[in-house]
Amino acid sequence: MQGNMLDENIIIKEPSKNLRTLGRNALSGKWKIAIITMCVYLLIQSVPPAIFDAIFGTNVVTSFSTSGDTYGLDANTYAEFLNNMPQYCALSSLYTILVAGALNLGLALFALGVFRGAELHVSDILLGFEKFGKALGLYLFQTLFITLWTLLFIVPGIIAAIRYSQAFFILADDSSKGIRQCMDESKAMMRGNKSKYFCLALSFIGWCILSGIPSSIVSNIGNVVSHNAFILSIFAIIGSLFLAPVIAYIYSTLAGFYEILAGHLIKETLPIPVTAEEAQKAYAELNAVEEEEEPEEEQPAEAPVEEVQEEESAEEVKEESDEQQL
Repeated sequence: MQGNMLDENIIIKEPSKNLRTLGRNALSGKWKIAIITMCVYLLIQSVPPAIFDAIFGTNVVTSFSTSGDTYGLDANTYAEFLNNMPQYCALSSLYTILVAGALNLGLALFALGVFRGAELHVSDILLGFEKFGKALGLYLFQTLFITLWTLLFIVPGIIAAIRYSQAFFILADDSSKGIRQCMDESKAMMRGNKSKYFCLALSFIGWCILSGIPSSIVSNIGNVVSHNAFILSIFAIIGSLFLAPVIAYIYSTLAGFYEILAGHLIKETLPIPVTAEEAQKAYAELNAVEEEEEPEEEQPAEAPVEEVQEEESAEEVKEESDEQQL
């Protein structure tokens, strides 16, 4: 849909407040389906790993220590402590890696659909699985780059994450593009926009803290009800659902951020973006109208009529003077 972004670079100067307003406007009338979709996303992401850990998991303490040492605790206290420790299974990590790319692509597709006024369905979050191989490859490639930069220091890792933040939106916009092309175009897009993206992300901290309050309350209720690791993870998953509105808000705003970078937004169509081809056509039509209007404004259309009226009035005066002489 969009052209190659390597030769173009749009610098976003809008304040974060305006960008968030753009995201909220796009969600107007769509909050319900957006929140439900984000809940489905969170459940797909967290429920299977919890089940795998509960069924096949190994206690994280026993995996590190099998000597039978109670570390100064009596046998009953140590046994209770051991039984309540979380379970871990390699299958949960494998599942997370396999679905992360497809889910990220599904989020990008859904967010762009929200912003472009498309017909939305909860199942849209699963559309990323249609491009499972490419989505997985992009996720692994992106994670590798970010991890390598993070090994140098935390700040380079954050910069790398921001640099490649548009890769999944680019793939969602045009699935025919390759993994490396998405990464390169994201890098080109974010040139000069990293600080703006960072400030935009920071502007959501208040909303995240606010949504974290009910989430922490639910988790504390789980601690009161039971000390079983699986039960606690279930309460944690339920608590995470309170983050769904904020996730929808964030991704809608990030979709608007991408649309500006990609050149899909023009002033006359805010907040609904258009494709690059439609934007070029709209600009061409506006320019054509302006060129047609300029000559019309310069030509005095009423001048000939005024001259005729002046000649007629002069003749009338002459006739009146002749009649008076007679």
